[in-house]
Amino acid sequence: MAAGLGLPMLLVGATARIVLLEHVHGLTTGLGTRDIDFAFAVSGWPTFDALKRALIASGPFEASRDAAHRLYYRPPSGESGAIVDLIPFGGVEGPGGALAWPPDLDVVMSVVGFHDAHEAAADVEIAPGLVVRVASLPGIALLKLFAWRDRGLSNAKDALDLHMLLHRYGETGVDTRLYHEALDRFEALDYDLELAAAWLLGRDAATLAGPDTRTQALAILTNTTACERLINDMARTSGDGAIDPLRRLLDQFVSGFLALA
Repeated sequence: MAAGLGLPMLLVGATARIVLLEHVHGLTTGLGTRDIDFAFAVSGWPTFDALKRALIASGPFEASRDAAHRLYYRPPSGESGAIVDLIPFGGVEGPGGALAWPPDLDVVMSVVGFHDAHEAAADVEIAPGLVVRVASLPGIALLKLFAWRDRGLSNAKDALDLHMLLHRYGETGVDTRLYHEALDRFEALDYDLELAAAWLLGRDAATLAGPDTRTQALAILTNTTACERLINDMARTSGDGAIDPLRRLLDQFVSGFLALA
């Protein structure tokens, strides 16, 4: 549908994380999701509305009554369906990446970082002949940081996803990069791969971030109160609730981000 309308499409959110960590890198995360988030670069609201109408007309999609960006996918086979969120960015954005949904413009969400994540994304074959553009792990980390900022008080899943990225980035083959690109940092951390990879994730996130995205990320990462709340949110969803290891991971992520900010 999106290709037929000429719309650049991007898989984001928890499903993108699962595709990269499990499908691409062969890791086991133990975290599943029924939510699938697709972002689309659109020129304006008419283009987004045309996409939504085309999906509903195709048969297995049903519009949500409560959220303008949400569809329910109900496969004809009767198998378990999915919640599909369609997130427009580009020509519908206001200042600072604010997205005000028509017709009343009273529902506002942030799409800051989506353009940057799209530019740094990669094509992934998730099934034979099915190639999807997927946000990179650093791109997902940025989007999760902003999602946590915007809805963290009511939803802890973004903190959980961000913790997963900080914890597992070292298992995605970045050790070679650390030896070649950040040996001094790796040595300073006594070759602790998890901590060094968290630092590299922060630097990679800063590398793909445009000026406005970087400014908004820094407003979170340099705010002590915000960082402590994020650490506590990650601890509540991490299982053992240990604070100090999470603080060390986040400190390295912030340090890596600041290395290029």
